[in-house]
Amino acid sequence: MDNSAKWIWLDNGLYPLYQQSERTHFDPEREKNKFVAAEFKIKKNYGKKIKTVNIDISADVKFILYINGEFIGTGPVCAGGDFANVRSMPIHYYNTYKHEVNDNSFGVYVLVQKNTVVQCDMSQGRPGLIFSAELLFEDGSREIVVSDEQWLARVDNKRYAHNKTDYTLTEDIWRNASAVESVWKLEKAPLKMLCEEEIKPINFKEITVEPKQFKSVVLEFDKIYSCYYRLRISSGNGCFIIIEDFEKDIEKAAAVEVITANKPIEFRSLTLTSAGSVKLNIFNTGDVPLTVSDFSACFSHYPSEGEGSFISSDESLNKIYEMGKWALKICKQTIELDSPKHQENLGCTGDYFIASLMNYFTHSDTELTRLDIIRTANYLEMTNGFMFHTSYSLIWVLMLYDYYMFTDDKKVFEETKKALIALLERFNGYTDNRGIISSPPNYMFVDWLVVDGISLHHPPAALGQAVMNAFYYGALMTAVKILEINGDEVYADKYNNRAKKLKAAFNTYFYDNEKQLYFDGLNENYKSDKWLPPNTDNRYYSWHTNSLAVLFDIAPDEKQSELMRRILNDKTLIMPQPYFMHFVLEAIYKTGLFEEYGMEQLRRWNGMVEFKKGLQEGWYDMSGYGFDYSHVWGGTPTYQLPSKILGFKMEEPGLKRISMKPNLFDLSYANIKIPTPLGDITAELKKGGKPVINVPKDIECDIIF
Repeated sequence: MDNSAKWIWLDNGLYPLYQQSERTHFDPEREKNKFVAAEFKIKKNYGKKIKTVNIDISADVKFILYINGEFIGTGPVCAGGDFANVRSMPIHYYNTYKHEVNDNSFGVYVLVQKNTVVQCDMSQGRPGLIFSAELLFEDGSREIVVSDEQWLARVDNKRYAHNKTDYTLTEDIWRNASAVESVWKLEKAPLKMLCEEEIKPINFKEITVEPKQFKSVVLEFDKIYSCYYRLRISSGNGCFIIIEDFEKDIEKAAAVEVITANKPIEFRSLTLTSAGSVKLNIFNTGDVPLTVSDFSACFSHYPSEGEGSFISSDESLNKIYEMGKWALKICKQTIELDSPKHQENLGCTGDYFIASLMNYFTHSDTELTRLDIIRTANYLEMTNGFMFHTSYSLIWVLMLYDYYMFTDDKKVFEETKKALIALLERFNGYTDNRGIISSPPNYMFVDWLVVDGISLHHPPAALGQAVMNAFYYGALMTAVKILEINGDEVYADKYNNRAKKLKAAFNTYFYDNEKQLYFDGLNENYKSDKWLPPNTDNRYYSWHTNSLAVLFDIAPDEKQSELMRRILNDKTLIMPQPYFMHFVLEAIYKTGLFEEYGMEQLRRWNGMVEFKKGLQEGWYDMSGYGFDYSHVWGGTPTYQLPSKILGFKMEEPGLKRISMKPNLFDLSYANIKIPTPLGDITAELKKGGKPVINVPKDIECDIIF
């Protein structure tokens, strides 16, 4: 960003009520702030042709950028944050674009949204726009254009809500923008910018509605898309249009846009949504025929380069793999969303952990995962180690270590050290003299399940304590590895000693010798609140606790295989939804039971892909919830299938040395491609034949046949 660029906004004297924005979607001020969208523009003409332009831009809260009438992008890159957070993040990112102009004029138009609309919208508490462009001319000369008081600005009166637009309202007058004092610590976003693809409904054709008539048309997409909507009315002098969308079931269609117009228009929506179908409700209020000549979804996603593949003798598994890969793609925005329907911020660590592993085996880019890790670390530093979903936050440590193993980016450990220590010291504060966690603020999050009328989203101790302690142990032992790599022996020894005490206590307090199973928590009393329900006198046993005890080596080595067999054969135990099955599958493979149980468990996803447009969120819905079909957390088979069939193991970080132990299990063949920054790993496996495996020359690979 050029140093001469100024933050600009609407003039305070003319718009005194539009000078503040709520800091987050959960800020109480949100209800008081009127929705405002502001327009900014500037145009410069030259006696020579501009060849290309390099643009830096940011806004608070959101922007849409056009150059010479051509759409360039939306932004800014999300600052990060957490569920229920009301504080601004310390860093505000700016986007960068390189654009071919080939024109003598340079016209900039930016629409800025002042308010937070979805959970991942973040603000510094006041609106603004900053812009810098380096113009490169054909004759080799250069010029800088920046945001300042020469820009024109006005309120976009027609957008009176984030999803309501009225073209009949009087337009405001263009006036000079005002420079505002910066409250933003700007950093360049270390990401590729989002790209958009225009997706036409498969059954769209020009829609004509006669005067004073109503028509409702259902438009179908081939898949669920994370998108904005674009609509063109080419004729007519009065209309009222409601755009409803839904992922699968038309009875769940909900209004996402309301448009009023008295002339032909080109409309683009402001808020990202996800949909497999759209219902256009068109009222022609005019006295001439109305024509909707174009409608499309502007499919927004992160521009990943490599693309993995999995093709096997089991067509159902191929579909499961592809559905997970698609869920990953539509969730990859400027953060790894849980889903484009919910758009939660970085508090859903379990979702992003699984997504990052899927990404390593389907795409060769890792910068989005890295920034998710850094933004979470920034938040943990800011809150002294607190995140809303308590157990979930511990999974961040696993994600951090796996990122290092896939990239050899040791620098990330130093950047996140303060956050790592803050997180683990906070959890140490929840432990008692027995060495187990017994006084956390809550036990969120275990799984999207209801047991005896109790949600495992925020369970009592009897249903969540052992899972939290297991994740804490896994985080401690992973932190020991991180700190040893980073040369922090003092903290490594401290956490190793805490882990030893916790492991002993876990086996003392959570193991039922009679049943030879771990149970889910103690029945001790405590003070309850909204997110920590009163404890129950019942004792519960689950796949969750026992799988984690195996996966993190809390259970004695010699008992792990027997323990996994016991739970997998006992359908009376509490069984996971697809999200937590990730950890179960990892424990199955760890104990050498994948051939016996792994493929059977993966085929449980068959019912989830019967709807061919998107990945179902769970095996079954919970009363009153209504799950979506765009949730990435259930996509672990997209990681499990290539990794377990190849027996893939990272022996040295950054793909310097890997090993593979191919096993088709019950398949007759499988062809696999894994993209890496060093080239594609490919494998052709056939029952009874020798595997044909190709690995880039810069990757040392040990293959065990």
